[in-house]
Amino acid sequence: MRFLLTILLLAGGATVAADELRLKDGTKIVGNIVGYEGDSFKVETSYGFALVKKDKVASIIVSEAKADAKKPAAAEAKAPSPPPPARTNPPPIAPAANTAPAKAQPAAKLVEAPMREEVEGTRYTNLTFGFRLYKPPSWSVIEGARKTLPTAVVVMGTVDQTTLFIVGREPLQKTIEQHAAATERRLRELYENYRAAGERRSTVAGFAALEKRFRGMVDEHDWSVTVLTFAREKDIFTLIGMTYADSDLIQIQENVIARTIASLEFTK
Repeated sequence: MRFLLTILLLAGGATVAADELRLKDGTKIVGNIVGYEGDSFKVETSYGFALVKKDKVASIIVSEAKADAKKPAAAEAKAPSPPPPARTNPPPIAPAANTAPAKAQPAAKLVEAPMREEVEGTRYTNLTFGFRLYKPPSWSVIEGARKTLPTAVVVMGTVDQTTLFIVGREPLQKTIEQHAAATERRLRELYENYRAAGERRSTVAGFAALEKRFRGMVDEHDWSVTVLTFAREKDIFTLIGMTYADSDLIQIQENVIARTIASLEFTK
């Protein structure tokens, strides 16, 4: 689906740690998702690039940042007994491996934990993360997005997916500027003919935000995209609104996206 291209940057835009693709046959592929070709993910691995068909993927786990990955190594140094078995046989590495998944557990929960949400008329309410926003009458929640990519809290849009809106959330690890810069780098990789259209400081739901606008080509269409990044407590939120720029309805849809962003309100 077209919307996966944008969600990909939510999964990997703000962190440099590797993604783990779990296939339906039990295979695990570790690497960085760098694009989407046809019906396949393009993954950069330690042994080169791999194309993984979307329908073969059961889930995608986003690892914590490298800073967190260093903590298990420190724990290994304090415990002299685990290292010797680790050199002779992979299974004895379990003590270190058990520590690493503990750090990555929040990302796994984003995939597996049931999302509590409600849609009533033109209002979408997310009970899990405690926020609500305006849902345009012609939009619907796109089911299944969270099963594929964990950092997407909700994906909404028109039935033909010519207008899409994504709310993404991940642990706050850097400044807003650093998260936004990482997101922009991923966007530049995903969109052809990327043209920046403006940047400004704004406020979303009472929180200071960095807003960036650009245009770019995906699936032979020119898209108008708005990206907002803001921090709330220990989380970083990324809002992405995108619509066909080569449509007569662009101005109307951009106004609808702006209204949706402005309506965001946290309830807890």
